This record gives sequence, structure tokens and C-alpha cells, in this order.
Amino acid sequence: MDGWVTVFSLHSGKEEASFRAGSHRVTSLDISGSSVACASESELHILDIISGGGYRLKGHRGAVTSVKVIPNNNILISGGRDTFIKFWCLKTQHCFLTLTGHPGPVWDVALSANCKILVTGSSDTNLRLWKIKYNNRVGEKGESDFLNVSDAQRLIEDNLVQSIPLADYSSLLEIEFRGTIPRKSVKRVFSLTFDPSGRYLACQTLDKVLEIFVLLSEAERQSRLRKKQKKARKLGSIDPPAVKLTAEDELRCIYRIALPAKLSSCDIRVSHFNPMTRETEDRPRISILHILCSYRNNLVEEYSLKVPVTLPTRPVLLSGCVSRLPEAKQKAMAVESTGCELRLAGRISNLGHRAFPLSCQITEDGFGVFTLAHGEGKLWNRLNQTCLTTIDWSSVELKSTPLSGEEISKVENEAEDDAMMSRKVSLKSLKATAFVLAPGSRHVAIGFESGLTCLFDLITKKCTQTLANAHTGAVRSLILTGDRKGIISGSADSKVGFWDFDLNVHLKSGPSLYLKSHRPVQSVADQVTALTTTPDNRLIAVAMVNLHVDIYFTDSFKRVHSLYGMSAPVSCMDVSEDSRLLLTGSGDKTVRLWELQFGNCVRRFVQHTDPITAVRFMHGSTLAFSADLGGIIREWDVKKLQEVCVLKGHEGGITGLVTLATRPGLGKLMRKNRPRAPPKRKRSDTFDVASADEGEEDDFEADICGGVVISTGRDFSCRVWCESEEPLVLEEEAELAREAAEDEHELARYEAIVPGAVAPEAGETGPLGRPTVTTRNAADSLMEAIDIYTRQTQIENESEPPHPLMVAYGVPDDPDRFLFTIFSSLRLPASGGMSGLEHALGCIHSDHVTRLLPRLAAWMGRGWDIELCGRALRYLCTLHAALVTADTNLTSTLAAAVAAKRSHLSQTKKMLGMNLAALDLLQRKIEEENQISLFEEATSKRVKRIKKIKEKIAKRAAVPTG
Repeated sequence: MDGWVTVFSLHSGKEEASFRAGSHRVTSLDISGSSVACASESELHILDIISGGGYRLKGHRGAVTSVKVIPNNNILISGGRDTFIKFWCLKTQHCFLTLTGHPGPVWDVALSANCKILVTGSSDTNLRLWKIKYNNRVGEKGESDFLNVSDAQRLIEDNLVQSIPLADYSSLLEIEFRGTIPRKSVKRVFSLTFDPSGRYLACQTLDKVLEIFVLLSEAERQSRLRKKQKKARKLGSIDPPAVKLTAEDELRCIYRIALPAKLSSCDIRVSHFNPMTRETEDRPRISILHILCSYRNNLVEEYSLKVPVTLPTRPVLLSGCVSRLPEAKQKAMAVESTGCELRLAGRISNLGHRAFPLSCQITEDGFGVFTLAHGEGKLWNRLNQTCLTTIDWSSVELKSTPLSGEEISKVENEAEDDAMMSRKVSLKSLKATAFVLAPGSRHVAIGFESGLTCLFDLITKKCTQTLANAHTGAVRSLILTGDRKGIISGSADSKVGFWDFDLNVHLKSGPSLYLKSHRPVQSVADQVTALTTTPDNRLIAVAMVNLHVDIYFTDSFKRVHSLYGMSAPVSCMDVSEDSRLLLTGSGDKTVRLWELQFGNCVRRFVQHTDPITAVRFMHGSTLAFSADLGGIIREWDVKKLQEVCVLKGHEGGITGLVTLATRPGLGKLMRKNRPRAPPKRKRSDTFDVASADEGEEDDFEADICGGVVISTGRDFSCRVWCESEEPLVLEEEAELAREAAEDEHELARYEAIVPGAVAPEAGETGPLGRPTVTTRNAADSLMEAIDIYTRQTQIENESEPPHPLMVAYGVPDDPDRFLFTIFSSLRLPASGGMSGLEHALGCIHSDHVTRLLPRLAAWMGRGWDIELCGRALRYLCTLHAALVTADTNLTSTLAAAVAAKRSHLSQTKKMLGMNLAALDLLQRKIEEENQISLFEEATSKRVKRIKKIKEKIAKRAAVPTG
């Protein structure tokens, strides 16, 4: 989301490289061998993990949506929203080919396993098929006729040069457009994925359908061509030799899978059975297609699809949610998809919500957190982050309304399963909107969009009461009364309801909690968006769509104040513990602090840059918290009326916020709310001591876990923020925030500009990544190390103690080694990653450059990290070309560096040549001693296996398929 790219090692799990691609999110990423390519905005960033070098390419006029690296060819493919597909040469760092013809943005591209087939998806309902022919420069013989030098020379002599583009003579490849393949879905393409074998292609769209295409083999295409020729010969309309294969004959849709939810990403793999046995009619080779789906509702499923030997000629519709359908529909679908078996192989569905959580609340003991989503509610253990209870709406009893006589006659004519004499609201259409925990945290009241209010028991996970006539509009807010004896509900029907808790005594099951209405429903001026009440149960604050917040008396519901001034409806409110202050957050990105006694606005906080979604006071303190749709939580001091700190962590908008009392008042609050256990009989003195120790431990645990803020967001996460022990100085925090904002604004100016070259913003190439605060700090450290080296080498008195930094790095007596240690750390992730070298060297002053260049040449002569020193030397000479050519002292330095580099290259070449010669000698010696050819057995087996495969393919192609 923030533009950072980090490469980790799968063996050690450590960070190998990191760089910042831009200020916005990374839209695409691909890795091939040691090359990592990513796209951010309209730029491409290529990193070589082995050498640590990289560069930036720019050529698209819109955001880049997909990148693919062609291995072993040094070619990069990129598609963007500017409707273009570009081919880049990674050696020369330039674009040598551009494909056009798409009606809209290119959303994704897919490359087959042999890198010869390219499939692209755009905004229309077609896929486009391209065939790639590479130019093999060895011997000037290539796959493409256009790229063959002898043929091109012949065409020039025959005056046919106009038929060939001039750029194709030296191009690396040739692209042939094969045609379009229609899709059934009307939504645009979201992603295209080939399986590792390059046989099957998964096309993911923005709806709930996944399309599986198959890329026909050469034998299958020839069989298809013979069928078309036979059909043309029978009809007599077209000459059979003129019949050609189209794109639909090469890439064909075979399955359309209806999934239960929209996809976020998917991947496919193919496994084969009976691969070593001879394929017969009784034992054909079985292929299983494994489809891994990640949905947008926080669910991961894996499907296995048995692919028959004879592929279907038309797309077969399969359902990924067959288990959720009635039994009759399952049988009908099984008959429809005869020969195709789609099975749910696995599912990861525990813990998390299927939709993003809407709000959260802490239980009375402080150790539980209840979160609510549209489809379910979950109770979590705050300490170990485990899910304790999940409730859904299956136990809700919906009230039905009688049907008219005509409707009854229509219903009686239908099947028995559908003949219902009442109109019921589907349980799946129930969407929760608000909730509140009852005192004791055993029951929870939940309001829905349909106006229902239900009371659930968290122990039995069932609905114990349904208030069907509570509201006619969506329930927007549910809160406890100030005396905690009932709840207050606010709805979109401009009504405010009051409900009291009571016990319903049963002789068999015992008493149970239920809600009863003790006063009529009150009407307000407009739709209710939020409710809150004072802890002394004296006032009620009602926020409405008309941009007003009305304050009412709880007992008489007479209006006291009307708070106004917001430019958007208030979405959240909270009252302080002393019932004096009201905190509101609205869609106009402001947080307002009100005084309830007079109804005046004390302070307006405008630091948020997104609409406010939640506000909370921290009871027992003067702190308050607010959250917005940008994922930012801000802490405020309502006594000093200033910002304290900013909490960042969510990747999307924050939907709920709840606070737990601060450290001084937490133990008292929890001991007050803790249920009192009946006194137990004392058995012995030992038991009394143990009981006292346990009580002290409980109080200690309650005191140490204070200062907690819990937030839920649209990234499906529930985050717990704990109070730190570090002292906080508000002036210092404000200064650090101001410096960080200035650094972010000024970082673009720190990118070095090569004299005579174009600006980095206008150039098509540049250094990898972007300058960051880390790279600037690394440059400061390098310049400081150069100054320390200069001072230490000029000291004549040997008895003077070394510099403290040299002692810290473990080289108190060697300034040269100390400077090299600081310089080599520029490639570490802590100093900006692989891209930190160029950006850090571009920030150092010219005076330090003249002192660093001789040291680089000396280090190359000693063999200290020749690649890194040579890379830095080349970049500094390019950047400071005028300074280097004007200084005669640096000329000899550069000459020495070139000589040292050539010497080390010669030594490396000799070492590699000697090793190859030694291996060749060992091979000849073994062959002479054993009188056999080395690797002859393995080679012969491989030749036989390839021969059998070719014979099998030839036999399979000769069998007519219908």
C-alpha cells in the first residue's frame, strides 16, 4: 500500500532486499530467477538480487497493471491503463516494441510456460491471443522469417523492403496477433493465470464466475484442422487448403465455475495420475485440476476438478457451492455436468469474519472483545486472540404476514416445497448494523437493516427474543442507558425506542433475560445516525441526517440543546465519564468537542484527512481517540486541547473503536464490575494464604493490562493497541511530526541529476527506487565516516585515543577498515536496501566525493568487494563527470582502479578455466579406466524416453476423435 517492496529468503526467512518503488501502492509484481520486477503508478522497477543493482523504467502514460519477466531472454512485458503493452530489453533498458489495439485498459497479461503464447485481457468481453517468435542471434538464425537476415537481404534485392518494418530487422522478437476469444462474462477481466505446465488458463473477472480455458497441443490443433478441412470439403464452400485455425481453435473455454463469492485472487495446478503406466482405453491418464480461490469475504477454498480425457467442446457450467444447494438441485447439476466432477477439497474458514467488522465492544471483565459483521458476531479472547463464540442469524424467528386470496391460489398451484402460506424475509438478507452487550456480557442485542432487534445468548448461541415491531427502518445505533437497566435504539425511520431488561422465570429452564418496552417510541426530526447517553442517565444525544445533534432529557425526552455547525452528518459520538463533555465525529473530517451544560463547541480538531468513523473517551483520564476512513487513529488531550500522537496500522478504513480504562482506574473499575462470589468455608491456614495470593495475582494482572485501545477495520482485522511505558513529550512529538512531513515533501529534491541529462521526472530510466529518509541518513553517516577517516589519518600522536564510533564498530586501529564498513552497509536493508547505494551516493557533497574516490580505487586493488566498489565508482564518475575530468589527481586514481579491475577479472577467468579443464580431465580419466563413456546410460535412457513420448503423441494424433 505504501510503495515498499521487500524480498525475503525462503530458506532463512530473513530480508534480502528492500526499496521504495513510489508513494502509492505496488500494482504488480513478478520474480524470475534473480530478477524482481514491480510496477508502481506508471513506472517499472527492476532489481537484480545477486548483484544488488537495479534501475527504473518509465514509458507508460497511465498506471501499469501487469508485469511479466521472460526468463533467459532479458525481456520484460508490461501492460497499462493506457491500452498499450510494451516489451522492454533489460540489457539496453529501453522499450523496443509496443502493442496496440485494445479498446480499453489492459488489466492483465498471461504468459505460457514456453513463453511463446501471450494472452491479454481488457475491458471488453474478449481475450486476445498473441504468438511470440524469438530471434536467436547465435548464427543469425531465428524462429521468425522476418528476423532472418538472409531472407531480409533477399527481400531487399527483390524491392520488397516496403513489406517489412525497418525496426523488425534488429528486433529481439516478432509478435503475431492470432485473434480474439469471446468470454461469457460481461464484467471486465481481473486477472489471468496459467498453470505451471502452460496447459490451462484461469480467467478471473469481477463477478462470481471463474472461466477455465485450455491451450490445445500441436496434435490437438492438427486434429482440429483436419476436421475443419473435412467439413469444408463436404460443404464445398471453401477450398480445404485455405482453411486455417483461428484463435478459438487454439485457446478454448471448457469450464465456467460459479463461485459462492467474488474472488480476490486464484491459482491453478495440474496433477496427473498413471503417468508411468501405458495408457489404454481401460486405464486412461487422469488429470486433476486444483483450483485455489481467495475470496473477498476473508475465505480461502480449494477445489479439485477431474478433467476427462476427451475435453468438452462447449463450456460446462459447474457450481462451486453445490453443497449449499437443495438436494434436488444437486442431482440436477450432477446430471448436467456428466463426466466433470468438481469437489471442495479444503477450506480455511475459521476465526475471521466473512465481511469486514462493523464495530466492537469490550466485555465487562476486560478480557473479551465482541465484534459484529453483517452476517455474524464473534466473541474473542483479547489476551491470546482466539475466537470463543460465533453466532449467526439462523435461530432468528421472523414474523410473517398473511397472504391475500389471489396469492394463496397462486401458491397452491406450485410444488409442495414452495407452497408457503406466508411471506417471510430470507435469513440471508438479514444484515446486522448495530449491537450492544447487555450487563454481565452474556447477552447481546443486535439491530438489523430490516428494523428487527434480536437478543442473543452467547452461551447457547441462539436468539432468545425478536422484536419484530421495534422499527420500520434500519437500526443505526444501540446503546445502554446510563443506569445500565435497558437499551435505547435509533433507526432510519426517525424513531428512538426505549427497552428495559427483565427476567422471564421458567420452572424448567430457569430465569432468562428479555427486553420489554416501558415507554412509547419517540419521534425525532430526521433519520438517526448515532446515539449516546450520559453516565448519570440525565441526557440523551441524538445525531441525525439533517446535520444536527439534539440533546434531550432522558425522562421526559424534551429537547435541551441543538448542536449544529457540521457540514456532514455526525457518524459517531461519545460522552465523558463526568457527563460534561460530548465528542462528535462527522463526515466533514472534523472532530468537535462540546460542552453539554451550555451546548457550546469548545474545540474543533481538523487534523484528519478522511471522514471520521469512530470517537471514544478513555475513562479515568483526559484522553480521547478518533479514527477515520484512512486507517489513522489520533489521540487527543481534551484538557490541553491538542493532539498527542498518531497510530497507524490499518490498511483500510476503521469501522469501530473501543477503549479500556487507563492504568490508574483499571483495577478499581474491574474489581467493581467483577461478580462477587459467595464466601467459601475456610479449611486450613495454607488454603487461606493461597487464596490471598490468587486474589493479589488477579488484581496485579488487572492493573498491568490497562491503557488498551481496540479497533476494527475494513481490512478484516481487529487490532489491539496497548499503552507504552515510554514518556511522551507533546512538544517533541509535534516537532517530529512536522519534520517528517517536511522530509516527505522534500525527498523528491534529493534525487541526484546527472549533468547534461534530463530531469529524473522526465527521464525514461533512472536509479532503482526512490530516495527515502533512510537513504538520506545513510548519506549523512557516510559523510561523517569520511570526516572521521580524514581526521584519524592526519593524527601524528599515536597515543591519542581512537574515535568512539571506530571502537563501536570493532576497528579502533584501522580507519580504512572503518570507512569500508560504513560504506558496505549502504546495501543493507537498514540503510535503504539494494537501492540505497545510488541514492545515498547522490546526496554526498563534492568534497567528500574527492576523498572517497581514492579509497574506492585502493579497496579494488586489495580485492575488497570489487563489485560494490566498481558500482559506486561508476556511478560517482557519471554523476560528477566534470569534477573528475578537472582534477588531475583523480585521473591516476581511476587508472589504478581500471588496472585493478582488469587484474581481478583475469584472475577469476583463469580460476574458472582451470576448474573446467580439471573437470574435463577427470571425465577423460574415468572413461579411459572404465572403458565406457561417462553419462552414457543416463543419456540413452533420456533418448529412449523422448522417443516413446513422440511415438505416443503421433499415435494419439492419428486416432479420429469424431
